[in-house]
Amino acid sequence: MERMGPGGPTHVGPFEVVGVLGQGGMGRVLLAAGPDGRLVAVKQVLAHFADDEAFRARFRREVTASRKVSGAYTAAVIDADPDASTPWLASVFVAGPSLGAVVKAVGVLPEDVVRRLAAGLTSALAEIHRAGLVHRDLKPDNVLLAEDGVRVIDLGIARVTEGESEGETGLTRTGWVVGSPAYMSPEQAEGKPLTPASDVFSLGSVLALAATGRSPFAGNSTLRTLYDVVHGEPDLSEVPAGLRELVARCLAKDPEARPSPAQLRELIGPVTPAGRQWPAAVYGMLAAQRGEIDGLLGDSPARAPEPSPAPEPVPVPVPVPAPELEPEPEPEPEPVPVPKDDSAVVPEQDAPPPLPEVPPLPPRPTERPTAPSAQPRSPWRGRRRITALVAAAVLLVAGTGVVAYVRDRMNAPVAYTALPTCAGAADTMPLKLRESSLDTRSEEAWGVRTGCTWNGLAKTAAPRALVRWELSLGGDATRNAGAQRARFRVDAAGKSTEPGLDFGTESYWGGASTDWTCVLAVREGNLSVWVGLYESQYTTSACQEKARAVARAALKAAPRR
Repeated sequence: MERMGPGGPTHVGPFEVVGVLGQGGMGRVLLAAGPDGRLVAVKQVLAHFADDEAFRARFRREVTASRKVSGAYTAAVIDADPDASTPWLASVFVAGPSLGAVVKAVGVLPEDVVRRLAAGLTSALAEIHRAGLVHRDLKPDNVLLAEDGVRVIDLGIARVTEGESEGETGLTRTGWVVGSPAYMSPEQAEGKPLTPASDVFSLGSVLALAATGRSPFAGNSTLRTLYDVVHGEPDLSEVPAGLRELVARCLAKDPEARPSPAQLRELIGPVTPAGRQWPAAVYGMLAAQRGEIDGLLGDSPARAPEPSPAPEPVPVPVPVPAPELEPEPEPEPEPVPVPKDDSAVVPEQDAPPPLPEVPPLPPRPTERPTAPSAQPRSPWRGRRRITALVAAAVLLVAGTGVVAYVRDRMNAPVAYTALPTCAGAADTMPLKLRESSLDTRSEEAWGVRTGCTWNGLAKTAAPRALVRWELSLGGDATRNAGAQRARFRVDAAGKSTEPGLDFGTESYWGGASTDWTCVLAVREGNLSVWVGLYESQYTTSACQEKARAVARAALKAAPRR
């Protein structure tokens, strides 16, 4: 959870943007507020997906599916615009850590808490299935432990149980499996048509994780995991005896042998009413999250507020990140073949040398930038603090079925893997220019830079354009994105930001000069692009419109995970 960077949108539809809850390969989730002051989570699709009509069709189905389910056990949809230039969907914001974050932070849950969790998830699935949907991606990171009970989020790949067209069951158009391998059902892993029984199998895997700390099928590779889901028998010896039959029946390979939600309620038995649904540590995590929200609203206390008084003492709040920002994959779903490990730590960074024969970027310090100065005074300062009970939920839906083994892409950082060549990028640029006269590349400890200069019909004739890509590599996706953010903001200091840009994470204008009519820099995840355009007949507004189109195309040209 962080403040919106320079150049980020101030509004999405009727909602005023407060901060960023998470960003991934398909889009980002923003914390925002409606005209009535209520907090919402807004999913905003990345611009280059918005250009894909098939993706838009999936997003429309996602909106329709989400609106069929009430908010008793899910995060209810408030508003959406799938036909906007950048499609978006807003749901209530529910405060609460994910089950995955809780298990990672405090370990396995007691048997009675797992039983309570099972009862809540059973009710949630019954509600989803009554709406004629199959969730298809029930996993620990899509289960929130809210103050008053469980919430199931992310209906992004949910489908109706009848009338699915060929290829819209367990597989995408490209034949890749949709879902999270460690929590799939066997029929989903094999790309077969799905029924509500598929969600029951996923429920069994989620309960096993809560009780033992691991998925019963998580192998050392995606292929191994999928094979075990289809053919392997889970080891449930560590599951408490009182829960073992329940979990085992959910994990039956034959969908017909799995219990229905009504039968699950009988297996679970009565759950004792309680004012506090979860262990004390969960409420500590909730308090820490509320403190972050207060900070974004410009009314942050010296420390996070203590949880409400209760019969049992509450420990010091656990300083864990807000749920859904940095989930722990189980394992991270990825396309086959499995990519190489990229978990190396980013080394300390010195400023990169300027590209030869290319107009240099604004100067950087020779050492790693120090902590940024205090944020500008928020427009929210002075407003009444939003209390704990007003908070609402991390947005439904992250994947919409267009990538292999879709992980929760809305919650994982954008991960670019390489830079394009000038020749390869030329075809995608909205520039009617001569082929590149300069193609430079430099590799540094922090990553790689490439610069391309396109000239007019004569080598020195206008119009001409320079596009630079700068890519941070060497660590995991989160570290790489953080390293590139720090580098970008050094350049952005003192520059004019670009409000309302509907792509990228942050951006700024570099200002006109004798060399360039306009200059625009945009960052998305671990990649930054720098665009300089010159044409003596350009007006400033025409140049800026063209620069936006070029920057958007430059981001799209770079390969990404």
